[in-house]
Parts: sequence; structure tokens; C-alpha cells
Amino acid sequence: MASGVVEVTDGGTLISPGATVRGNHDPGIVLVDGYGSTWINNGSIEVGDDLESRIVIRHGAEAITDDLVVGIGGDTKSGRALVEGYDATLTSRTTTYIGTQGHGTLELRQGASFFSHDVYFGGIIGRSCGTCTGEAIITGTATRWVSTGAFVLGMRSRGLLDIRSGQLSTVNARIGGDGFMNSRASVSGWGGTWTNQGLLQVGSNYGYGTLTVGAYGTLTTEDTEIRSELGGGFVKVNDVYASWLNSGGVSIFASLSQSPSLLIDKGASVTIGGLLRTALLFGGYPYLGPSVRLAKGDLVAGAIDVDAGDFDFAGGRLETGSFLGDLSNTQAGELSVGEVYPSTGIAGTYSQGPGAALRLTVAGSSSSPLLQVDGDVNLDGALEVLPAAGSVSFQAGDTIVLLGWSGDLTGTFTSVNIALPLAPGLAWDTSALYTTGEITVVTAT
Repeated sequence: MASGVVEVTDGGTLISPGATVRGNHDPGIVLVDGYGSTWINNGSIEVGDDLESRIVIRHGAEAITDDLVVGIGGDTKSGRALVEGYDATLTSRTTTYIGTQGHGTLELRQGASFFSHDVYFGGIIGRSCGTCTGEAIITGTATRWVSTGAFVLGMRSRGLLDIRSGQLSTVNARIGGDGFMNSRASVSGWGGTWTNQGLLQVGSNYGYGTLTVGAYGTLTTEDTEIRSELGGGFVKVNDVYASWLNSGGVSIFASLSQSPSLLIDKGASVTIGGLLRTALLFGGYPYLGPSVRLAKGDLVAGAIDVDAGDFDFAGGRLETGSFLGDLSNTQAGELSVGEVYPSTGIAGTYSQGPGAALRLTVAGSSSSPLLQVDGDVNLDGALEVLPAAGSVSFQAGDTIVLLGWSGDLTGTFTSVNIALPLAPGLAWDTSALYTTGEITVVTAT
């Protein structure tokens, strides 16, 4: 198909053995419009030229093709695919290329659906386009993209992905390829969700990649790797009601990084079911800055294993089952124990500053410390002891071991608030708090 407009409307059907949509003096356009209108292409649909030729599927129409190539003709050429409106559906059965031979844009909006298998943004081997850009935009609460094969955002050039209240489902997705151009993805808005099965990789040994979870957006993953050579791979969860739910482990491999590869800020929430760990991508490079920064928000992880200086606990709330390394809570952070995990072990030292807090949630009497530090403890700031949901009143003689340590304990809390329920006439004895880590219920005097 060359320049001009091809329309499939009123329940009509177009069957083609392959299609190229481009124009000479006017853009080439294929419009599939209305319920029952269908385009079946056995082969490849290629879209793009100087005039931004395009295909449009809207208002309940459907298009099915083997391959889809959006953006052809080289660095200065562009193409667009638009799927718009409830029940409008585009299916690419084999491979989708966006911006691999030109500038390509795929836009899904207002309840549309796109089903794909392998997807590549940016130039790839055999289709190299060093300055090309592949972009996808998903908008609308009922808009969805389901991808079942490879999903690579930015191969040998740049890829851009913007999810605004829509939904994306991928398998083993990757952001950033072999080039040094920065590929970026973002998810935000009410109902904005990206769900990835398997491994999500952000950045690569020689590629830059950034993933941002913005206001009200949700990222759901199984396992994640952030790979950052020269500080080029980032996950930023840094806006109100932004959340990242990772059921497995998160590994951060970085070298020569000056900015955190994982940033949690502005009240965002990150939950990691497995291990959060950091390591150098290549050995021998000097340390330049932390790999993880918790500034304002929640970080909950099953376990944390970080190199020295790699964790910046600037603020927010941290809860973990275990922390391997020295934990410095000397700024404005809150270390929380007992809400998600019954206790926390620190294989290193624990330091708490005057603006920081330790918050312990208690379900009942205990003979084992809620916070066990296998090293020195330096205390300041606040201690809050709160009841777990459904807690009953403590009785005379009940003892709770709040703290345990194997090194030296220095300093004291500047404020201690024990808000646990007591039977009438009883009080808490805290005289052993800095010797054995215990508090005990005694008769009030």
C-alpha cells in the first residue's frame, strides 16, 4: 500500500499478504474503524516515511498481523500505530519492531488492547538505526498490552515507554541494550500497572536504562536486576502512592555510580519478598556513592545484604528480617521491627541518631530480642513500643526482650514511649533496658 487512505469500515474485512504503509506527497493511512471491521495480514506490516504514515484501529475494530514494524526508512523517517477505544484490538503474532529502522510510535488509549509476542524498541542487529527512537504510550484505565515473548526497550538505540493509567504485562523484560543511549520507562496514574513475570533487567553492562514509578503507579515483578556501569541503571520509586511489589530478589550491580541505583522518595512504597543485595559490576573501581537511598517512604525486604556505604538511610521507614552489614540510622529514618517480620537481625553494628527512631511492634511476652545486633550499638533518638493488632493487656511479671547485642552498647534513647496495654495498677520497669534489653511489668508505685 502506498500513499493515500485505505478504510475498512462497516464490518468489512481486508486480507493482505503483507503491507507497507508510506506516502509520497501525503501520508499513507490505513484506517480500520468500527465493530466487526477486520484487517488480517499474513506477513509484515511496515509503517513509516517522511510524512509519518500510520495505521489506525479504533472503535471496536481488529487488526491481526504476523510482524509489525513501526518506523521504517532510516533516521529521518517516522511511523505511527494507533489503537483507540474500547474493544479495539491489534495483534502481532510473531515480532513487533518499534523504532528499529526509523522513528516509531505505538499508542494505545481509551480501553484499547494490544497482544504481542517478541517486542524490540530501537535498532537491532540487521536493522541498525543508531539515532532512531521507539516509543510506546499506554493511556486509560482499561487499556492493556499483553506481551508473551522477549520485551527489550532500547537495543542499539533509544526506547521510551510511558504507561499512564494503563496496564502492561511482560515476560523477562529488559530496559537498556548495547548502546549508550538512555532508554526510559515510566508507570503512573490510577490503575497504571506494569506486571513482569520472570526477570526484569534495568540497565546493562554497556547500556543505560531508567524505570520510574510515579504517582499512583504500580510495578509488580518477580526478580529484578539493576545493572549500572558508570551509573547508568536506575529504578526510581519516588512519588505519592507509587509502589513496587517484587516477590523475589533484587540485585544491584553497579560501578562508578554517583547516584543511587534504587531511590525511594516522596512517600513511595517498595516491598521485596526476597533478598536485596548490592555488588560491584566489575571489581577494582572506586566507590563513588550509595546504590540504595531510602529518603521518604517505605522499604520492606525479607533480607538486605549491602556493601559498606551502599545503603543511604536518609529517612522513611525500613523493615527487614535481616540486615548484613552496618546499619546507620543517623539521619531521619525509622527502623521498624515486628509489623511484617517478627524480629530483625543485624549482622554488624547499629547506630541511631537524634532525629531517628526505632519502632517495635509487640504481640506478647518474648525471651528472644526483637532487634538482635551482632556487633556494637550506639543509641540516640526515639524508641516507640507499640502493640500488634489484637494484643491483650500485659500482666505483672510479663517480660519483653526488646534489644540484644554482642558488642558494646553506648548512648541512650532521648525518648521512650511504651504504648502497650496494661492491666490496672501496673507499670513498665525499663531499668534493665540498657543492660539486658528487657522491659518488665511491675506493680505501679
